[in-house]
Amino acid sequence: MQPSFDAEPRCSHYTLAHYALRQVALSDPLRYLAVLASPDAQKHLENLLQAVAESCAARNEKPDFTADDLKIHCRRINRFPCAIVEFPPPQAFAEAFFTALVAYVDFSGPIPDRPSVMARYFTLECGVSMDGSPRTVLAEWTTDGTHNNFGDGPEPAVEAFVETLAEFNPPGA
Repeated sequence: MQPSFDAEPRCSHYTLAHYALRQVALSDPLRYLAVLASPDAQKHLENLLQAVAESCAARNEKPDFTADDLKIHCRRINRFPCAIVEFPPPQAFAEAFFTALVAYVDFSGPIPDRPSVMARYFTLECGVSMDGSPRTVLAEWTTDGTHNNFGDGPEPAVEAFVETLAEFNPPGA
């Protein structure tokens, strides 16, 4: 489906990608990775989507997708663990194709205290070029709510997203 140029992002789609998953992921990256790699992953996503749906009900919007429509991809970005959530195709600009949490922890040594794990939360979003054509936009959300836009992103394919994320360094490096 071609994204609509004039449609507002769907509340549930946008809020889940840009707020709910980010908050959970960055508050405890190791727990987030463990949950998304577990058999309980879909239940976890279902609970988050339900909370988002309740929040979006104030706008008279209901999700048009379920947690079963979200796909989880556990990967490594260089040597670091990563959990990617693949969303249903965007229908409006600013909706996400993917989110990714990359936890910069080296599991070959002692596992650090959970609060000290450095992590980054990325989104690959649907955007629009200056000429009006669709494009992807690579962005990062930080724990303080800052949205960093890195410009054009890769094609909306998991492996292309993984390759692009491999270019980023751990925070403070």
